[in-house]
Amino acid sequence: MTIRLLPVILAVACAGCLSPQQQCTSEEATMASLRDAYQNLRFPQSEYGGQAPRPSWWRCRPEEIADLCLGVKKGRCEVIGQTAAGFPLFAVLYGEFNDGGPRQSTWAASSSSDAYECYYGQPEKQTIVWATGFHGAEPEGVVATLNMIQLLETGKDLRGRSYPKLLELVSQFRIIFLPCVNMDGRAISPDHLQGTDKVTFRKACQGEWLDGQPIEWRESKRYFPLPLDRVKHPGGYPNADGFNIMHDATPGNIRTPEARAMLELIERYGVDFFFNGHSCEGKPFMIMPSEINYQAHVERGLELADAINARLVEAGLRSGMPKKAATRTLNFNNLVSLTSGGLALSNELNSWAESFDDMIEPNFIIMEVILASALKEPLADRAALLRGK
Repeated sequence: MTIRLLPVILAVACAGCLSPQQQCTSEEATMASLRDAYQNLRFPQSEYGGQAPRPSWWRCRPEEIADLCLGVKKGRCEVIGQTAAGFPLFAVLYGEFNDGGPRQSTWAASSSSDAYECYYGQPEKQTIVWATGFHGAEPEGVVATLNMIQLLETGKDLRGRSYPKLLELVSQFRIIFLPCVNMDGRAISPDHLQGTDKVTFRKACQGEWLDGQPIEWRESKRYFPLPLDRVKHPGGYPNADGFNIMHDATPGNIRTPEARAMLELIERYGVDFFFNGHSCEGKPFMIMPSEINYQAHVERGLELADAINARLVEAGLRSGMPKKAATRTLNFNNLVSLTSGGLALSNELNSWAESFDDMIEPNFIIMEVILASALKEPLADRAALLRGK
């Protein structure tokens, strides 16, 4: 097994990233960097969390993430960067990936040429990035992703469940798992929030001011970064520097090493689809795409999100369909399209689900719907993007 550390460099004049040189690092050094990162954290683990004991398969702590990622045999583990506190940012890759060097062009340049293939090439399989844990206090996606990796490694997830249809679908794609984007926030967050009240949920997620008041969801986005000298605890939303990685999306002024590392990865492999995993205190659903994008991506995203939500209703995981209408949000997903021409969508899992299984099961359904749909129609039809459709 080869573990590689990819130092990341952002081109400050654009949203994309320059290709980094790769250097080897041992598994021991990676684990040492994880232990050292704990010493760089300004805040202790949150005192707010669910009281029920977690199942043995509920793995979401930084050392558990590292252990499973470093132990893969069928996949390939890479450390693509470090978080603000110095935690390794793990990627686990399945499929054949060409590491032959920088591409001839960028998406931005090639999309204005007569041949976007000079950036994208002619890959045999679509490339999916499955990223979870953007917000550290939302462990459900992290747990689901680690279970997916175990499924691909052994044929069964950590619960002992098999998903033969999903395994067959996965084999027809190149997939890169990013189990936990925000290891800083995860390190200071509880294992789960099942059974908590709304105030406790907010304090664990968005944080708590010095006067004991919770930092509300929208209120937290008034700051970039969160003023850490004014909080009792920052919650698991931001990284160790107080930045909400989800909204680190200003071209030319990317502030976090986590976002820079992901953008480099997205450009490096010409990513077709980026799954952006989240959790909330409500029923699971796929978020509709932002209208600030290629029209073809908006239409494809609406169709895909609606199909996913229908499957979640069919599975009894939610009772009604969300409105099928584009949003006007600006976040990391918008940069995916600028960087590789790919489509990006976000979801929300249910932190308050009655069972731990119901907290993660939607992501297995979502992946199956996405991959099945992609075999019928490309997730990112770049020719259609450039025709203006």
